Order: sequence, then C-alpha cells, then structure tokens
Amino acid sequence: IESMKKYASRTDVTRPYIMCEYAHAMGNSTGNFQEYFDIIAASKHMQGGFIWDWVDQGIAATDDSSRKYWAYGGDIGGYQYTHDQNFCANGLITPDRKPHPGLYEVKKVYQDIVLHGKDVDKGIITIENRFLYTNLKNYDFKWELIKNGNRIDSGQFLVAQAPGTKKDVTIPLPAFTKETGSEYFLNVYAYTKEATEMIPASHEIAKEQFAFPANDYFTKKQSSFNGSVEIIQEDTNTIVLKAGEMVVVFSKRSGSLEGLVYENKQLLASGLQPDFWRAPTDNDYGNKLPEVSNVWRFAGQNKTVDDFLVTNTGKEVVISAHYTLKDVSSPYTVNYTVSTDGTINVYASWQAGKGGLPEIPRFGMQFRLPPEFETFTYYGRGPWENYSDRKTSSFIGIYNSTVSEQAFDYIRPQENGNKTDVRWLTLTNNEGIGIRISGIQPLSVKAA
Repeated sequence: IESMKKYASRTDVTRPYIMCEYAHAMGNSTGNFQEYFDIIAASKHMQGGFIWDWVDQGIAATDDSSRKYWAYGGDIGGYQYTHDQNFCANGLITPDRKPHPGLYEVKKVYQDIVLHGKDVDKGIITIENRFLYTNLKNYDFKWELIKNGNRIDSGQFLVAQAPGTKKDVTIPLPAFTKETGSEYFLNVYAYTKEATEMIPASHEIAKEQFAFPANDYFTKKQSSFNGSVEIIQEDTNTIVLKAGEMVVVFSKRSGSLEGLVYENKQLLASGLQPDFWRAPTDNDYGNKLPEVSNVWRFAGQNKTVDDFLVTNTGKEVVISAHYTLKDVSSPYTVNYTVSTDGTINVYASWQAGKGGLPEIPRFGMQFRLPPEFETFTYYGRGPWENYSDRKTSSFIGIYNSTVSEQAFDYIRPQENGNKTDVRWLTLTNNEGIGIRISGIQPLSVKAA
C-alpha cells in the first residue's frame, strides 16, 4: 500500500499502475480493501488491479463418516503426491457459487454510485456518478433515518445525473431533537428500476451509512435502580452475591466469575477467561502467525492467582483478581463491579512483562453458555461477518439471528463469524431469559 501511495502522488508518470494480484481472497480475507480502492480512485494513473481470485476450486467429496465436503490438494487419495493443500481455494465465492462474506465488501467498494456526506445534519449529501455511460435516472433512491438501531423515518427520491459528475442532494429529514446517550444514522440506498439481462429490477446497486456528528451513544447512563447488593455466602473457595434478582458466584481459586443465576436458572456454563488467541486464517499461515505467535495460544489459561480482593461499599461490590500469565511472564488484572440491579462491569487490563513478545492475535475474554441460549441479537455491524479492516459494507443496526447462523464454512476451517462496533448483544433462550452484554466502547464479538 505504501508503494501505491507513492506512485499515486507522483506527477511525472506516463504509465498506469495495475496490480496483477491484490486483495488475496483466500479464506477469511479481503481486508483493507476500502483503503486499496481509495488510493486507486484518488489518482488518474492508478488504474486498478485483479483480485486473486474469483472462485474456490474444490471438488465435491464425501468422507468416511458420510459427511460432504469440498476436497482440495491431499484429499481423495492425493496425499501421497506433491500438492499445495488448499491453495486452489482463493475465491470470493465457494465452489457451488455462494458468496464469501468478503464479496459484500468488494461489491460495496466497487459501487459506481458513490455517496458522500456533505452536511448530514441538514440532510445534504453529494452523489458521485462514476459510471462511464449511465445516467442515474435509471435508479430509485431510498433513505432511512436510524436512531439507536431502529428506523424512525424513511423516504424515496429520484436523481437525474450524467455519468462522471457530482451533485448535491438534500434529503428532507424530519425535525428531531438529539438525545444524550443516543446516536443517529442516515442510510441511503440505490436500486435498479428495470431488469437487465444480468441484474433484476429492485436490485441494490449502491449504499452508504452516515453518522451524525453529535452522536454520543457511549455517554455514561446513570442507573436509577434502588436496591442493594450483599454477600450471602463466603468461604475459602467461593463468594456469592445477591444483587437485585441475580445471584452472582465468584471462585476465589480461579479468580473468575463462575456463576450467574436468574429465576433459579444457571446462565453460565463456564466462567470468564482471558483470551489472546483465535483460529488462524489462510493468510495467517502464509505469514507464519501460528508459529510466531504460538506463545499466546494458551496464555489466558496458564495463569496463577496472585491476589483476590473484595471491596463492599453497600451500593456495589468490587471483586479484583490479580494474575500472572506464566507463558508470557506478564501481570493481568480483572475488576468486576457488581451493582444493585445485577449488572456487572468488567474491566480487564494487561501489562507486558518480558520483552520481545510477538504480535497478540486477539485481546479479549471468552465464556460459555448452555446450548439453550441460541437466540443472538446485537446492535452493531452486520448482518454478515466483519472485521476492523473489512466493515464498510456492514451497516450499524440491530440484527436478530441465532448462534448457529453466525458461522461461515470456509473450505479450510479458520476464524469466522466476527462482528465489530457492537454496542450491545443478547443471548437468550426460547423463554426470553438470558444475558445482555453492553460495551462502554464498541466491542468486537463472536458467538459460536
């Protein structure tokens, strides 16, 4: 990318810059794609490139357990011959032509109707028609006003605009008062009016989401719950709290939150644990991350409890667990603040110990719930999987699904199903009972 930026900024070039292979699409990939194309679009001599490649080249096969799968190098008797494993599976679509999540990012970045926010508060946007021959009168436009993930108003408009031009359009937004602790977005879409040989009518051809400048969703909200939190049981192994309708159990031996009980139902199958690892992607193997960063694989599990402190103020109980992560010789601390309404604020911190530690694949926490908590609802980017460097096609909104539906089955098993910029999420059972997790900042979440 740095060499692209340098070439794009030059004024003495006479030949176009074309990449014969970029945005390697193998497995869970196609990251930084918006950044690539922003450079390409900013300079006339940056012509573009070729994504490697279009389709995963797998062969339908059945294993000894009668399970169907896509075979690649080394499968169906090929293990005895020289092969490149799954290096023929580099596509944006699966062998049976189902889109990878990365294809939605490519579609969004490649759209020829580009929408810019000029003065979102006044509803003014700039439409850039990058088509070479097509007037925008061939498309229907739609807008939505979103508050905290819910649509509060919407409308349609038409634009007649010649190819290769820019034009300001004012959307007639309703008058509304911005509320503290809320956020607003303007979503704009373009759809085909008529069907063509390849594209049906009413097909989404372009979209954009604009955040309002004064959004302050993460402003701290004060709790009005008037209750108490008390220690109802304590021994050498555990401490049990009663907060509102919740019973909260901590283990002094592991230092972790081990139990959440609501209406006599246990909500946790295992407690919160620090997590520094994720399943490697295809491109991670090319970068040797599984070898270089292997020290982090079990760093969250191989730890000792150095101290376990309890502070009871009457209005809240603070549990502080101090650890040493043995694999990386580093201190790690978790503070749990249990409030009177049963909410638990979790604050984790890590400090590098010995020098020379490799890249951390992930910094977070994981825990397990019983299988009945299958309903997954969240407020963040979706609906398909997205990551910090691949999320421009994923709008912030409220999405309702199941845990089982979050996974994407790449040919080679690897990291998948992540969601970014999550404000809150719930995992519930058929009775609507479950847990809600809210971030004091946007979270990256995976439910599997």
